[in-house]
Amino acid sequence: MTRHERFDELARTHSGAVLAYLRRRHHGDGSTSPDDVLADVLLVAWRRLDDIPVGLERPWLFGVARKCLANDQRKTGRRRTFQMQLRPAEDRTSAEDEALADLALTKALRALKPAEREVLFLAAWEGLGPQELAVSLKVSENAAAVRLSKAKAKLRAQLS
Repeated sequence: MTRHERFDELARTHSGAVLAYLRRRHHGDGSTSPDDVLADVLLVAWRRLDDIPVGLERPWLFGVARKCLANDQRKTGRRRTFQMQLRPAEDRTSAEDEALADLALTKALRALKPAEREVLFLAAWEGLGPQELAVSLKVSENAAAVRLSKAKAKLRAQLS
């Protein structure tokens, strides 16, 4: 059996069970779905196909799904924290005020250049510090810190 055939059989046989597992546990904010997380699981399965124990494919996939789901939930939490930091601090906000703040944030982010948005997202959603940003962006640590600082300043200016 070729690598492709083994993966096709694995996906065909176990995707339904893994998707059901993810649907029961997924508590996303709407930016990702259980299907998105399943795609991540299958990507890991493809990359590590030779590491999957024969006869124990389903529990192995559940373990990968658990980790992919945890990663997704961390990203969602970082995104929510980032959004909350940009909202004005008030004792009581209405749903309408929160929706308006989200729209304002979306508009401000769209006004930024793609590279500025990316550095903000890498820092806020992925939790990367200057050293990790430097590696991700393939620039010096100083350049990464400067890019992040400038992107934050532009975002603040757009929001005010």
